[in-house]
Amino acid sequence: MSTSRTIGAAVLALAIAVPLAAQSRGIGRIAGVVKDETGKPVEGVHVKAVKAGETQAFTETTNKKGEWAISGIASGQWNLDFTKDGFETRALTVGVSENDRMPPMNVAIKKAAVNVDPNADIRGELEKAAPLMQAGQYAEARAIYEALLAKYPDAWQVEPLVARTYAGEKKPDEALTHLQNALKHDPENVEMRLLVASVLVDQGKIEESRKYLDGIDMSKVKDPVVFLNAGISLINQNKAAQALPIFDKVVAAFPAEPDGYYYRARCQLALGKFAEAKTDLQKFVAMPGADANEVADARKILDQLK
Repeated sequence: MSTSRTIGAAVLALAIAVPLAAQSRGIGRIAGVVKDETGKPVEGVHVKAVKAGETQAFTETTNKKGEWAISGIASGQWNLDFTKDGFETRALTVGVSENDRMPPMNVAIKKAAVNVDPNADIRGELEKAAPLMQAGQYAEARAIYEALLAKYPDAWQVEPLVARTYAGEKKPDEALTHLQNALKHDPENVEMRLLVASVLVDQGKIEESRKYLDGIDMSKVKDPVVFLNAGISLINQNKAAQALPIFDKVVAAFPAEPDGYYYRARCQLALGKFAEAKTDLQKFVAMPGADANEVADARKILDQLK
C-alpha cells in the first residue's frame, strides 16, 4: 500500500469520527444541586452524563454547596448518574434542549445502608462494657448491654450480663428477671439454670431453687457450689432430710470435693445416722484441701462418736 493511500485512509477515518463525537456536543447545559435526605448539600458527588445511544461521557463533581454544572452538550435525552462513596447511586434521565435553558435540578441521594457484622458489633460493645464491669460501673455497663438488646433482640445471651450488673448493685429481683429471660431461650442450659438457682438460694428461696437444680445432668456441672449452698440453707432451716439427697448428688459427682462429705455428715448427724456420719467425717479429715476450721470441727465430732 502506498503512503498516500495510507494517509488518505486515516483522513477518511478522522472525518467519519468527528461527526460521531459531535453528536453529543452542543450548546446545551444542565446543572443542579445534590443534597442528602436531610437537605444538606453533598460535596464530592461524581456526576456523569451520557447522551442516550452514545458513549461519550461528560463529568463534573459537586462543590461544597452541592452544586454542579455540565455545559457544551447537545439536545436529546441524557442519562445522569450521581455517585459517591457512602451513598446510593442515583440514576436519572432528563431531556436537554439547546434552545431552552433548563432550571437547576434538585437531586436527592440517600446514604447507603452500612452492612455491619452483628457478631463483630456485639463483640466490640462487650469489650467496651468489660472494663466498666471491672470498675463497678454497673449502670454504665448495663446501658451498653441494653442498647445491644434493643439493636439485636435475638442476642439473648446478653441477658445474663444485664443480670450481672443488677447483681453487682445488690438487686437480685432484677437480676433474676434477666436470667429467666435468657433461660426461656435455652431451658436446658446448665450454666443458666445454676445461675438462676444461685440467686434464688441467696434470697433464701430454696424450694424454688430446687426446680432449677433438679434434673440437671451433674456430669455437666463444673462447680458444685450452688448445690452446696442450697443444702447448707436447708440444714440451717432444720430440713436435713431434704438436704441429704443434694449432698448425695455432690459426693457422687465430685468425689474429690471435701465439702460434700462434711455437709452430708452434718445432715446424717441431724437425722441420727451416726455410723454414716462417722464414715463421711473420717474420709473428710483425710482429704487434701479440706477447710482447716471444718477439719477441727470434724475431729471433735469424731471424738464424740467413739
